Amino acid sequence: MSIAIEAVPFAQVMRLGVFEFTLRAETEAWLPRFKGSTLRGAFGSALKHAVCIRNDFNCEVCLVRPSCVYTHLFETLPPEGVNAFRGQKHAPHPYVLEPPLETKPRYAPGERLTFGLTLIGRAIDYLPYVIFAIDQAGRRGLGQERGRFALESVTCRAADGEDRLIYDGTEKRLTSGSFSLDVEEFIRRRFSPLEPLNFKRLNLKLRFVTPTRIRVHGDLQSGVTFELLAKSILRRIWQVSTVHCGVELSVDHRHLIERAKEVHLVRSHLKWQDWERYSNRQQTRLRMGGFVGEIELTGLDAEFLPVLALGELLHVGTGTTMGLGKFEATLSHQPKWFEIRRGHTV
Repeated sequence: MSIAIEAVPFAQVMRLGVFEFTLRAETEAWLPRFKGSTLRGAFGSALKHAVCIRNDFNCEVCLVRPSCVYTHLFETLPPEGVNAFRGQKHAPHPYVLEPPLETKPRYAPGERLTFGLTLIGRAIDYLPYVIFAIDQAGRRGLGQERGRFALESVTCRAADGEDRLIYDGTEKRLTSGSFSLDVEEFIRRRFSPLEPLNFKRLNLKLRFVTPTRIRVHGDLQSGVTFELLAKSILRRIWQVSTVHCGVELSVDHRHLIERAKEVHLVRSHLKWQDWERYSNRQQTRLRMGGFVGEIELTGLDAEFLPVLALGELLHVGTGTTMGLGKFEATLSHQPKWFEIRRGHTV
């Protein structure tokens, strides 16, 4: 029995590949508690050194910039002819990093470091470059002490959640075949334990796993309503589909946002988590804090399930290329006896 949600508008345009990379420490390594910025920086630097044709690494004056793998992933140019991106120097990048959630700083020789990477659109076709760059990043060394790692394996996630090995670091061979996730099937399976959906409303628990940075008129928010979250996820899905999948998503955003207002907050257990990273470009430390924790809501309409499923893959807010904005949704049936007054929270 397939889940009774309309996944087609999202599935028709979204092309995603979900991968997991496992590195094995060859020397002692010391890494920050939150490893997203370190991994992204090492990946970007190694990729640029691997593909750049200029001695000065100056992307601004490079003739091959529009077709460059590094530019596409790390200096993404906005699409032409789309008013929403007019005047912007960069567009959303076509990948989402999911660093390990473990906070230990030391990795002894032989220990493994595993992280996720979701590639979007044309970036999936660049997977061989990505694998080569991450392998080189590990060999060049991670962290301040430049602990060396070897790329042990890469797996690709199928719609049923099973991972298949596509790259063995010993053989250094990438398997053939499609690396794209069946997005429609993924959406249908994501909340399949709730089948059959013979009800209209759901209870929702959202756990914000990594610092989440959502802005309203430029101001960072210390908390979130479901309306604000829905707006942020829908905006991200629209941007990603427009820039990287070549199609503006044909979804009635106004209708969904109006329905989002009917989802009521029951409990909020959010806190602000400060985090700093060092920017090589700006030669300074930047504060990248955001809210983490859980909120509980009720009155969720089933039509939001595809939005939440894609939001889990794409993350929400800013800093997604470092792993920020990761959340997990847990759903349950809404008891018939349960009612909540509009605007009432406990």
